[in-house]
Amino acid sequence: MLNAVVGLTLTLAAASPKVFYVRDFGAIADGRTDCRDAVLAAIAAATASGGPAHVVFGEGVYRLTASGRQGYCLPISQASNVTIRGAGRRTLLSIASPDAGAFLVTQGRNVTLRDFTVDYDPVPFTQGLIRQVNVAEGWFDLEIADGYTTPDAANFLNAAEPYGKWGMIIDPEVRRIRAGTPDHYMTPRWERREGRVWRFYTAEEHYRLGLRHMRIGDRYVHLARGYGGVFLAQGCDGIAIENVTVHSSPGLAVGLVGNKGVIRVRKMEVRFAPGTDRLLTTNADGVHCQQNRSGPIIEGCYFEGMADDAINIYAPPNTLLEKRAETEWLVSPNCMILPGDRLIVLDPKTGVVRGTVRAAAVAPEGRAFRLTLDSGVAGAVAGPDHRSADTLYNLDACGAGFRILRNTMNGNRRYGCLIRAGDGLIEGNVFTDTTGAGVTLINEPDWPEGPIPWSVTVRNNRFVRGGACLGYADGGHGALYARAARLGHGLADEPALRNITIEGNSFEDCLGPAVYVSAAVGLTLRNNRFVGLDAPLARTSPVMIVERSRNVRVERNKVQDRRQGVIAGLVIMPDVPAGEDGVVIRGNRMELPEGVPALMDRRPTGTEQTSRPER
Repeated sequence: MLNAVVGLTLTLAAASPKVFYVRDFGAIADGRTDCRDAVLAAIAAATASGGPAHVVFGEGVYRLTASGRQGYCLPISQASNVTIRGAGRRTLLSIASPDAGAFLVTQGRNVTLRDFTVDYDPVPFTQGLIRQVNVAEGWFDLEIADGYTTPDAANFLNAAEPYGKWGMIIDPEVRRIRAGTPDHYMTPRWERREGRVWRFYTAEEHYRLGLRHMRIGDRYVHLARGYGGVFLAQGCDGIAIENVTVHSSPGLAVGLVGNKGVIRVRKMEVRFAPGTDRLLTTNADGVHCQQNRSGPIIEGCYFEGMADDAINIYAPPNTLLEKRAETEWLVSPNCMILPGDRLIVLDPKTGVVRGTVRAAAVAPEGRAFRLTLDSGVAGAVAGPDHRSADTLYNLDACGAGFRILRNTMNGNRRYGCLIRAGDGLIEGNVFTDTTGAGVTLINEPDWPEGPIPWSVTVRNNRFVRGGACLGYADGGHGALYARAARLGHGLADEPALRNITIEGNSFEDCLGPAVYVSAAVGLTLRNNRFVGLDAPLARTSPVMIVERSRNVRVERNKVQDRRQGVIAGLVIMPDVPAGEDGVVIRGNRMELPEGVPALMDRRPTGTEQTSRPER
């Protein structure tokens, strides 16, 4: 019995983490002292201990700087079983370098960051009032508000080209892009006029024309984007970010690249800093996932005020550079490929998948990978870039198996969830007033990013309005947009988006179509509720659209939308096959404006059906 007790005591002692308090290494939480070296020393000691270990911030404000421009304040390499934690909202990490990231975690194992808040001082954007607009000459004058950095600061001048120098018109009452305005203006050049007034020049003709929507007195935010984010984890085996709040970032709130194991973001909040008049939180995405070998779990988070997507999951492609034999290919190194990985081969010109292969062997060759495949692919085309050649998307390094659960996306620019992966679940989330779709399932060969999503369930979510701006909502592509694409932002020649289930969702006051399905096969739309209440439609549209798709089932949905501008409950486009090979429609109930058909079938043999409930 005594031996058992001693053994239990030793086991518990071995499991207890070593604790390293940053104050013991010289960190002073007064908001003035640079704590970077002290915190790094604490992290180094924890890493060297072999873990499990906790690095602990107490209450207070910890000022941090980066050692060089566009670096990271706290680089952490090869840490194992290390947790970095604070005292919740009472711990603030204040980043004093607006062109730097906060945490860079590389090659870690089971690393957790939790229980603190991160903000920037100064913030990595500026804002003010529009004082003058000249559409003909393509410029506007912005008076920078007191307390915000003028755009002659280094982080603005050195922002990435072309996507780092731009801004948005913001409605200050709701701190979202003003309805009816473009969702961004590219302004690569500016000059000081007088005092705190600066003249910004638009980049291209469509941005110049977009100035027609700008008004004197508008609030405007200009960002310096392209630097590190608050958190970036690369090449880790197990990474968790929990119970943290992000008030600002020069780039992403969270970047997850090339990780495996358990990847979790839980109870993170991206929020406006309380007591401020800021018009922006982060300069880029909330959670940006690229090339991960397991599906990220993103749950219980809150997102608002970002300049880009709340959640983005994808992989870049490997371009087919040379076919040396049927099964020996040379490809670009854009995405890591390991032996055994499954690769789809996409013809980007048509959006058609030529086939799926496995990498039997992988070897580096110069700035490329030499692949030996388990089989050949008929018709595969080699070339110098992703527009002229076929592209390979790694199904084992795209974040497949993701789970997006019980999050709130509120008023960010672009999409709530942008998904280019498969075997995923989007459940129990709320999407409110995103400028584009709440959920977008799409490949994007023009960027290029992919693969084409497959086997995704979108269940029990709530979609409210959305798509009130010009830009990513121009095409009226819906609160939920499911599409397979080809180059030129066109629709894939054949259905390629596979096995999608959209069920039990609530769509409220959508400003255009609620659901738009394009180039899909095996998609089910069932038991959803579509309600039009108070918000007027931003564009004339049906509630649901199906085009160039087959084996689609539309079942037991309930539509109650009598708003002016609704033209049908469901529109079936001419390129959908006839009969059950195209769309099966059963058990739907439609309450629409008088004279508006429940079904508008635009196929050659199609008909219109009245809005009487189906039996």
